[in-house]
Amino acid sequence: MNTKEKIFDVALDLFSKKGYDSVSLREIAEEVGIKKSSIYSHYPSKEAILMDIFDYLTNLFEYDELLNSKDLDLNANNEILLQNPEKFYHKGSEAMKQMFSQEKNLKIWKLLFIQMHHNDVIRKYFQDEILAKPLMFWEGFFTILKENSIIRQECNPKLLAKEYYSFPIYLILEICMKYDDIPPSSLEDFFNQAEEHANFLLDCVKVN
Repeated sequence: MNTKEKIFDVALDLFSKKGYDSVSLREIAEEVGIKKSSIYSHYPSKEAILMDIFDYLTNLFEYDELLNSKDLDLNANNEILLQNPEKFYHKGSEAMKQMFSQEKNLKIWKLLFIQMHHNDVIRKYFQDEILAKPLMFWEGFFTILKENSIIRQECNPKLLAKEYYSFPIYLILEICMKYDDIPPSSLEDFFNQAEEHANFLLDCVKVN
C-alpha cells in the first residue's frame, strides 16, 4: 500500500468514526506516520480526500459487474424479470450484499449518510443516484409487470416502487448505525429481511 492509499484509508476510518469536521489533517498525518506537510504531495486539502472517497463510491456503482449485469436490464424482453421477478430482485440484492461485505465500503456509506447534510455535491448525488434513480428503476419494474398482467391493474407502480425500495434504505441506514465492521451472519440476515419484504410485497400484488 502506497502513502496515498494509506492517507485514503486512515482518513476514511477517522471520518466515518468521528465525522469529517472533527478530523484534522494533522491527525490523519499522525495516524499514517508522516508529517502533515507530506499530505499535500498527494492531496491539496482535506476536502480533496473526502471527494476522492466519494469518487471511489460512485465508481463502485458505475463499474460493478453485478449491478450492471444484463440480468438486471429493465426491459420487457428480460425473461428473468417476467418469469421470476423475485429472482430479478435477488440478483440486485446479491450485488449490494457483496458491496457491504467490504469494510471500506461500509465506512464510505456511513460517511455518506453524515456528509449529505453538509456537502452539496454529496447531497445531490444521494438525492439523484441513491433515491431518485432507483425509485425510477423500480417504478419501471412494476410498470412492466403491470403491462404484462403479472401484477393487478389497479396497482400504482410509483407507489409500489416507494414501498419496495424504502425498506432496503432503512436496512442500510440500520447497518451503518450499528456496525463498524458488520459480521457476515448479520449481513446475511439484513439482506434476507430485504428479500422477504420484497417477496411479500410481490405476493400481495400479483395476479392470482
